[in-house]
Amino acid sequence: PTASHDSALLRRRPLRPLMKFGRVLQLRAIPEWRESYIGYKRFKRLLKRLPTAQSSGSFSPTASLSLREPSELEAPLLSGPYAEVEALFFAALDDDLRRVNEVSVAETESIETSVALATGGEALLSQEEVAALYCRLAKLRSFMSLNATAVKKILKKFDKNMAATGREPQLPSVMKRLEAEPFSVCRRRADGMALELERAMPPDKVPRLRQLAQDVLKRAGGGRESRPNALPLALSLAAGLVVALAPLEAFEQADRPEAQRCLGVLVATVGLWLSEAVPFFATALLVPVLAVASGAVPPKLVHKTGELEQAPDIAKRVLNSMFNAVILLVLSSLVAARVVARCQLELRLAAALQERLRQQP
Repeated sequence: PTASHDSALLRRRPLRPLMKFGRVLQLRAIPEWRESYIGYKRFKRLLKRLPTAQSSGSFSPTASLSLREPSELEAPLLSGPYAEVEALFFAALDDDLRRVNEVSVAETESIETSVALATGGEALLSQEEVAALYCRLAKLRSFMSLNATAVKKILKKFDKNMAATGREPQLPSVMKRLEAEPFSVCRRRADGMALELERAMPPDKVPRLRQLAQDVLKRAGGGRESRPNALPLALSLAAGLVVALAPLEAFEQADRPEAQRCLGVLVATVGLWLSEAVPFFATALLVPVLAVASGAVPPKLVHKTGELEQAPDIAKRVLNSMFNAVILLVLSSLVAARVVARCQLELRLAAALQERLRQQP
């Protein structure tokens, strides 16, 4: 096996083209180490403050501006020199790297002990135990690789935002420093251990071992891509259809076909929820569609015409029971608030007022 072959361990199912790295990091993060990853999105939000940090005055790196605080978007956009913003940026980067190093060193030392048992003169581990160890090592290598990429990308953004000051780019010097960081040393040790474990396995089982590691990484990610899983989706809908159409004596005697169809919709919905064949929000939106399409909602008599409701009228009635004017108002307010926070409109307004008013009340 070569290093190029071994790099296939970290390959995952291709993500959507042009997907932002912050989303990639969210999808591939290992849940048990999620708090130890580089705070990539928080660094990006801090860098957005740089264009307003060049006016006179003092920049106060208060607790509300901490990169680890989720409420940082609520902090006022303070003015100040680039130098103090740079100091805050690298202080936070050092803090994140310390967390990455702690996890990397502890896990690497723990895995090395087990690798020694698997690759020593007397193999003390079974092939199943070696495979489990290889998968554990794959998760650690993914953790270190993603963090290295996050540091490189955020430093590129930092250099781009600081270009107006005429400062030398920081990426080359910081990347050189990263080579000596404990987690970078652990990356090289982990690559070597992966090769040792592959050599400890029969050659014909190595491809299967790599595939198993890739599958573990796919399942380990805290985020998931919103793609439907065809088999559970088909099984859930088929089970609901069978329940809705099967000749069940209890429903036939009561002459309540709508009740049986409603039970079928319930079975299909529960199946979709348990199997997670589609995202939860998609399952929720499917409920009124299935209810109307299956005839689970009995039509009412329209007083004006004296006729029974048609399918469009039933669908409108079902949706009106789920969405009324008050709910729509609340959801619209939440969306508007999210747009304001995303674009930092309140921070830009505060910065404009501070720039104009200065120290005046």
